Amino acid sequence: MPLRAVSDTGNIHAFEFDATRWAELKQGYRSMGLNIPCCGAPAIPKTSTLGNFFFAHARIGECTTAPESAEHLYCKQLVAQAAHSAGWTVTTERPGVSPSGEEWIADVFCEKGTAKIALEIQISPQTDEEAARRQLRYKASGVRGAWFYGAKARKGTVVFDKSTPAFGLAPIEVGKAPTVRRFDVSLTEFVAALLGKRLVWTVPEYNRPIQVEFLPDTCWACKKPNKQVFGYFEGEVEDDNQYGFHERAFTAASMSTALEELQEVVSNEELIAAGLNPIGQQHVIHGKLTKWPHCNLCLHCRAPQNNFHLGEKLRVDLYGLTPVPEDADFEQWDEDRSMTQLNDLAPIPRVVKGGGYWELKPPAVPPTPPPKSS
Repeated sequence: MPLRAVSDTGNIHAFEFDATRWAELKQGYRSMGLNIPCCGAPAIPKTSTLGNFFFAHARIGECTTAPESAEHLYCKQLVAQAAHSAGWTVTTERPGVSPSGEEWIADVFCEKGTAKIALEIQISPQTDEEAARRQLRYKASGVRGAWFYGAKARKGTVVFDKSTPAFGLAPIEVGKAPTVRRFDVSLTEFVAALLGKRLVWTVPEYNRPIQVEFLPDTCWACKKPNKQVFGYFEGEVEDDNQYGFHERAFTAASMSTALEELQEVVSNEELIAAGLNPIGQQHVIHGKLTKWPHCNLCLHCRAPQNNFHLGEKLRVDLYGLTPVPEDADFEQWDEDRSMTQLNDLAPIPRVVKGGGYWELKPPAVPPTPPPKSS
């Protein structure tokens, strides 16, 4: 049930008619030579039992265009009217072809200047992969696309992003504009906002610093105080200074592994800027090659700090025991000694981006004119 017919004078759109003009068209259409655009068959203006205006084939022929549901026709009419009212040139059932030769037909094709937007109403089931394929076809044709899905039309769980704008509709009742889910506005209001550039893609940002753990110490070489780093966790520090059990590493090899992991997320420049020891590698100790080279370098003189000695100091600082017994229950010690309490931390700033989402901006408020002078 197309909303468009063609004549010698151009396109005739059903959505542009009111009841009086539509009745007049039904009286005089025979002299106008109306045709259905999809197949060229003669067109008859009709009114559905639900009150929608549309064009029908004068006779059943070889047209392969799939029939439309009343819900699809109604939503297409609403979208076309909203786009037309927003000042766009609107063509329904608009055919096109991509540079690779793929044909397409847009439910509602909107043009203004160089902008071209296809608005699709999807009532029958469609997979997300098919939507993405059709969207790429529009993109290749220089057309932007946006999708409106009926309540049971979408088949899939793909997370649509900025490249494929897709929005769900509440259950459709012909005669009442459906609501666009999540935005709580009618379909007509939403289309006007979309075409008015009030629908924007928003990517939130969150502060999630790297909290570097360090132990205040003194360099064995230059005797100056330094801050030996030994671990990290991500996120803000809670008010109660609790962040859960944090497994400790005390052997020289484990300390090297922990420092190597720290260096993957925090640069030496950031450590130095925070007043912490940078991380380096010491491949030879006492004339022997080591398999665990990562270690602290003194902030002041860059002398390598011994992982074994750092591990021993951490045992004392965190648990008050040295050496740690082989059967030590660190998790129980955490509970008994409140070892989830934070040690010395240095936050390294990090801003992470969350998942993007569409946001509807409110309409611009016109400026208040200045009061007239008396």
